[in-house]
Amino acid sequence: MIYTKKLLKRLKMDNCNLAKLLILTGTILKPNIKSLLKYNDAIIYRQIIGSIIYLLNYTRPNTSYAVDQLARLMAALGESHYRLSK
Repeated sequence: MIYTKKLLKRLKMDNCNLAKLLILTGTILKPNIKSLLKYNDAIIYRQIIGSIIYLLNYTRPNTSYAVDQLARLMAALGESHYRLSK
């Protein structure tokens, strides 16, 4: 729980609301070349995904499918992927 709180604070999301998982099992995300992220947002996206993978290994194996789909898109990140990661 402490790791999660520190992660949310580092990402400036410590006051965020809980949301249900927005990626259903079986959904396959595709690269979004039309709306690629800016360099700084792409770095944050990679940090989010890496941190969530670390967190899932110990606490939430049930959300690993959604994170796996997001992690596959590291090379062609779109705004929609960034929103899903948050």
